[in-house]
Amino acid sequence: MNYLLSWLFTLDHKRIGIIYSVIGIWSGFIGLGLSLLIRIQLSDPYFNIIPFEVYNFVITSHGVIMIFFFLMPVLIGGFGNFLLPLLLNLDDLNLPRLNALSAWLLLPSSLLVFGSVWLGSGTGWTFYPPLSSVMYSGNLGTDFLLFSLHLSGISSIFSSLNFICTIISAWGVTVNIKDTSILIWSYLFTSILLILSLPVLAAGITMLLFDRNFNSSFFDPVGGGDPVLFQHLFWFFGHPEVYVLILPAFGMVSHISITISNNEQAFGYYGMVFAMFSIVCLGSVVWAHHMFSVGMDIKSAVFFSSVTMIIAVPTGIKIFTWLYMLSSSNSKIDSPIVLWLYGFIVLFTMGGVTGIVLSSSVLDSLLHDTWFVVAHFHYVFSLGSYSGVVLSIIWWWPIISGYSLNNYLLKSHFIISMIGFNLCFLPIHYFGMCGLPRRVCLYDDSFYWINNISSLGSLISGFSSFIFIYIIWESFNSRRLVVGLWNESSCILNGFNSSLKYHIDYNSLFRVYYI
Repeated sequence: MNYLLSWLFTLDHKRIGIIYSVIGIWSGFIGLGLSLLIRIQLSDPYFNIIPFEVYNFVITSHGVIMIFFFLMPVLIGGFGNFLLPLLLNLDDLNLPRLNALSAWLLLPSSLLVFGSVWLGSGTGWTFYPPLSSVMYSGNLGTDFLLFSLHLSGISSIFSSLNFICTIISAWGVTVNIKDTSILIWSYLFTSILLILSLPVLAAGITMLLFDRNFNSSFFDPVGGGDPVLFQHLFWFFGHPEVYVLILPAFGMVSHISITISNNEQAFGYYGMVFAMFSIVCLGSVVWAHHMFSVGMDIKSAVFFSSVTMIIAVPTGIKIFTWLYMLSSSNSKIDSPIVLWLYGFIVLFTMGGVTGIVLSSSVLDSLLHDTWFVVAHFHYVFSLGSYSGVVLSIIWWWPIISGYSLNNYLLKSHFIISMIGFNLCFLPIHYFGMCGLPRRVCLYDDSFYWINNISSLGSLISGFSSFIFIYIIWESFNSRRLVVGLWNESSCILNGFNSSLKYHIDYNSLFRVYYI
């Protein structure tokens, strides 16, 4: 009992990071189950595995859970809390009580979103009115969903404030700003984006809740409101959210590439830092490229198209820098960590190329609300950010647990994952170019066979996730300790009773362990 209470009232950043990760991974498997339901339904829509009226409930819950309750808690809350003090040579974050509050706020937020899954909310993850109004979504599921996002947003703001205070206060005291890991920079930029964008989302959601429950008319044209206003408010948050989810993965890929590279001067360090800074600045002013179909004037459309295309420049700088560093390293190409690095670069590049296609206002008007858009953001989110989660776990697992992972199982997991990912999402580009609308579970019979291929890829991807859980379990079960880093009493199973040894040369350790 005392052991459970010690976790409940803990202020230790390592334990709080694990709490975030456990909640996030549990939510991720629920979101995965919902995605499998979607693909099974699409494999034979007339079999009616999911009733037609329930289909939009499922896709709404899947999108919200995977973005707000899987990727954000694991990438930002989990690894951010665990790694920031280690990389900054600190005992803990500056505001440990605020840190604990932000972690435990995620629990009632998760319960509310699971309640919305049970009650049903068919608004899509974007909550556009009038679909989210009482007239079309009158049940409590939508209210539960909006309240859960409020709590999740408060949790993220608290975490972001803590991260910014900790990083800035550590510079010049425990770490030199010039020697700061790129991973630290990525969490700093991510926190700044969250602080700037989340209050705008909170304002939009609050107005929507008032429209639903107190007869206000912020987004109702009958009462003088404007439904397009909600789109502006949502996407002012929604587009920076893309970079909130991918910047930690950028930081992790950069950190690992520099570590295993033979470049002692860390080739491209400043280029990658300023590339991330450019992405943050440009990504914050292009929200309306999601809104080309609302009747935007030509000058605005040209501006948002042009600036969106310019974002490809700093992104390309990062990709070519990673490729250079990986090519100049002595790491084995069949090392699991190197395989996932190349896999991340390929998958994210594919998502980026389709993003450039959609940045054109003319092409976006044709492809808007088709499966092409779904394929684009899944290659960025589902594959890019998820690859960042896998990379983070593999790379930091010896630090987190003291145990090593099975290399042969990791290679098998990589191969199965890549086959499943691409079988699932590559055909979806074709659906979009043929004009198939998203959020509709019926389609012409001529697309039946290729939809089955996509559904098969989804099942393979789901299977690969369970393989990864087995790999982690096997690591605990075999108890292969990483020599010189931990002893048995220091591991995760014993609650992190001992403090970390800051004198360990992590880079040298990883060069020996992964190469």
